[in-house]
Amino acid sequence: MPAVIEPNTCDKNWAACFPAKMCPQEAFSFKPDENLVVIDDSLCGDCPGPCVNFCDQYAIRYTPDHEEFAILKQQTLGEISEEEAAEKKQELQEAEEAEHEAAEASAGATIAATTETFNDEVLKSDLPVIVDFWAPWCGPCQQMAPVFEKLAEQYQGSIKFVKVNTDEEPQLAAQYQITSLPTTALFYQGQPLDTFAGALSENQLQSLAYQFLSAIRSHQGAAAPEEPSGQGGGSDIIT
Repeated sequence: MPAVIEPNTCDKNWAACFPAKMCPQEAFSFKPDENLVVIDDSLCGDCPGPCVNFCDQYAIRYTPDHEEFAILKQQTLGEISEEEAAEKKQELQEAEEAEHEAAEASAGATIAATTETFNDEVLKSDLPVIVDFWAPWCGPCQQMAPVFEKLAEQYQGSIKFVKVNTDEEPQLAAQYQITSLPTTALFYQGQPLDTFAGALSENQLQSLAYQFLSAIRSHQGAAAPEEPSGQGGGSDIIT
């Protein structure tokens, strides 16, 4: 945990500086020409920072985040003002939020379900669910993956697209009698409705999704749904 000493608060009494004596990283030193106790924060590493608890003058400042610490250090040493530090922290927070959003976007529209999450993600879902039972070693599974992801993006908010890695979740594969990969399964209101073995083409998966959604809305007495823009219902009917 990187730390820095606030020079205006430290009494600069090196002989009486207990944190310096008990520092496991020997990161403390004294600059007699400047009458200044300093910490080489590059030596702190992952130290939990006991020095902070033993500083009589409360002169030691720290934060476990290295980027935030760089700002704190500049402010503590008087290199930037409090206002400038606040601006830098805001910029750092915005950058972290943007990175988090980008990571979420790159994760795609599909959801990876496990034995522990399958009940919530699939059986309790308010939306109809299409599940792709797959495995990393399965060539046809890899071939179908980008198609499945594409449809997941098109039908966001209408159909939930879930992937189950059968190598990691053999219990689910056994429970739903998955004997070949990939297998595409339809679920609605907690019930498995149908399964389709083998890799589906984009046309086939598009047709399956559209007919699945149409049947549900028809059952609910709603009007037939519009397809995602630019997509046809597909001429290949999966039987």
